[in-house]
Amino acid sequence: MTHTLKLLAVVLVGCVTALPAGAAPARDGYPVVVGSVWKGKLTQTGEYKGQGGVPPEFECELRILRRDGEKFEAELIERAGERKLTYLVRGTVKPVDKSKSGQEYRVEFVSVGSKDVANTEALIKTPYTATLVGQKIKGTWKFPANDDGTTLEGAFEFELAKKE
Repeated sequence: MTHTLKLLAVVLVGCVTALPAGAAPARDGYPVVVGSVWKGKLTQTGEYKGQGGVPPEFECELRILRRDGEKFEAELIERAGERKLTYLVRGTVKPVDKSKSGQEYRVEFVSVGSKDVANTEALIKTPYTATLVGQKIKGTWKFPANDDGTTLEGAFEFELAKKE
């Protein structure tokens, strides 16, 4: 093999091994892409462990970290006064009507972990359901039935603040 062919083979192997082996990106036209940041508010009503005293509203950021087709992972950062926490969420984004690409999407996700929790407690396994139209995600959430007296639920609305 000539020197040029050997060099070409080394370069090709280097390029192939440098390709990311991670998840596939969102399909073209999907509005929820890796690196996008959605900002807005989340409201809540109800009782925490039967004690009440929950803040009625949180300022939020939803940061999309990974995509694999219709699946995504994100951080949901919530702040209310001295209370702050970040949830790791996993979910899906699917067209409501597949024959009308880009019109309306169903967004569903669940909190699966937390970090950076300050002056509050994280509620893991909370489902969120929303509709995305244009640059707004609007939906509801409800903490699942439990035996400790927690009856929290609410609504949220996020608007696209950054798209990479």
